[in-house]
Amino acid sequence: MNFNLYLDDKTAKELDKTARKLGETRSGLIRKAVREWLDKKALGNPGWPPAVLEWRGAPDFPAFESYRDELLAPRENLFA
Repeated sequence: MNFNLYLDDKTAKELDKTARKLGETRSGLIRKAVREWLDKKALGNPGWPPAVLEWRGAPDFPAFESYRDELLAPRENLFA
């Protein structure tokens, strides 16, 4: 599908510069940006991949809190 998109001069120049820098086309960058926006905003995807969202931790790894007793007490004046 094709359609026209009107951008202000500053945005168009920045888009062209970024496209050249990345070796992409303007249309390619716009297509990726729209896809990313749809994935994150319109479709309710928080942006994290399923492997991250479903991870429940490593069962044989100690809990973070178990190391708290090894921490040093803070200094009286943190900025001294």
